[in-house]
Amino acid sequence: MEKLLADNARLTADVAELRKSNDELRKLHDGLTLALARMQRQLFGQKAERVPTADTQLPLLEILRALGRLPPEAPIAEASASAAVVPEKEKKKVTPHGRRKLSEEDLPVERLVIEPPERQLAGGEALVRIGEEVSHHVDYRPSSLVRVEVVRPKYLRPEDVGTSAASAPLRLVETDGDELAPLVKVLMAQLPTLPLMRCLAGAGLLAIILVQKYADHLPLHRQVRIFRRQGFRLASSTMSDFVGGAVGLLALIVDAMWKQSRETAAIILTDGTGVLILQKEKCRRGHFYVFIDVGRHVIFRYLKTNDGPSVADELAGYSGLLQSDASSVYHELLRREPGITECGCWAHGRRHLFDALLSDRVRALVGIGFISKLYDADRDARGTDGMLDAIKRKALAQPVLDDLQKWVRQERQLVDAGTAIELALGYLERQWVPLTRFLDDARIRLDNNPSELELRHEAVGRKNWLFCATDNGAEWNATVVSLIASCRMHDIEPWAYLRDVLTLLPVWLKSQVIELAPAYWRATLARPETQRLLAELSLLGRDGAHHANRTAPAITPT
Repeated sequence: MEKLLADNARLTADVAELRKSNDELRKLHDGLTLALARMQRQLFGQKAERVPTADTQLPLLEILRALGRLPPEAPIAEASASAAVVPEKEKKKVTPHGRRKLSEEDLPVERLVIEPPERQLAGGEALVRIGEEVSHHVDYRPSSLVRVEVVRPKYLRPEDVGTSAASAPLRLVETDGDELAPLVKVLMAQLPTLPLMRCLAGAGLLAIILVQKYADHLPLHRQVRIFRRQGFRLASSTMSDFVGGAVGLLALIVDAMWKQSRETAAIILTDGTGVLILQKEKCRRGHFYVFIDVGRHVIFRYLKTNDGPSVADELAGYSGLLQSDASSVYHELLRREPGITECGCWAHGRRHLFDALLSDRVRALVGIGFISKLYDADRDARGTDGMLDAIKRKALAQPVLDDLQKWVRQERQLVDAGTAIELALGYLERQWVPLTRFLDDARIRLDNNPSELELRHEAVGRKNWLFCATDNGAEWNATVVSLIASCRMHDIEPWAYLRDVLTLLPVWLKSQVIELAPAYWRATLARPETQRLLAELSLLGRDGAHHANRTAPAITPT
């Protein structure tokens, strides 16, 4: 009998051990399956985290019914129609738009008059013109480099012509003071201040190099080949010197923008992405962080190390709302700066649920359905002009949040710790206070997506240039991309903007350099004194229409 009891105890222990081992192996399997699915999606699938609306309806409706939000006798089909997450949109009737009206395009016009052959014959001048037929098409003229030859004539006054001193203008005579004065004064115009003195590149060339490198993602060695095809041979090291000199000027504007945002911004959106820095044996990893001062500036900063103290140093002195993901790098910042209020991101919460679709599809779909209803509330609270009614948004979103919180607390107790769905539910529960701050403040968005959209431009560029050669190169990148992204925010064409500010910066008061930021550029450019300075300093097209009209056309936001 004792042996049977001992065997039973041993078998019971073995079963418990096997169950424990099986649970660990299952968790490992789920984790590896999730990691494999992520890699496959990154390599071969679409990046968008789309879930068909119909897939979220039935599971979510069952939960709403259990919570008492739907009458128990209501058929699922009727409830689905009444509580749809995204109402179906009526199909718009497709109407042919015909040929585009070229008169509406912002393109320069080159007029070509073609006379009939009879006009060239004898007596053709007697033909009477009764009208004209006009047609339009669009052609392309390759961009070109121009060698600007600046000529400064030298003059003498009439009374000095023919004197012995005129043949030796460097001779000096003593004056009453201690200074020496030339016998004859040669009259010659001063050379206008250039963006980079003793440099081969003018403002327009510097601007196109910066735009092609940081907006169009063309590394310098590719630009060297492009310029060579146009007949201009330039070493990539020389072009790198051009970039460094231009960034030295533009950094004044970006630093002023960042100082203004830290001191006066009401809300800043932020996110980060990694970048490789070249080293001999193995590249090390730095980070680009974007900080969006909503409606005013987009600022990129490069951090050598992605840790709490580095982020806290960058945002030192800021007091206001900070919308970000729940990364641990912000903990030190929130500890140091008590004036900062953390705001959460529902897109990140949805992403964790999306990752859990493989291992627990029903629960993940319910969570995604709840979050979709929050976005419905935000969308329904906006008028036709896009303005938000904060009171209406709160009234629509509060019941959804109440149901979601109750469901999260209930379901988290039923799932295994460490699984994908438990991590997703845990994220929502831990971040509940930051995630729900949008209820009482119209300035707070539901998500931090604008930051991720700005970082996407860096990610696209990273596929072309792969790494930054030095930390200085990464800082150059952050400086120029800040101005290009801010131009995109304010619908300003970046090449014309960079050309003009590089022309103005050498003579602009450093205390007023914030006036050259994209947020204030249209107002600054419209001032007569700005137009006068550009007229005096610009050397290319000084006598042509190119110089007369400095207002660049707006670009269409993407």
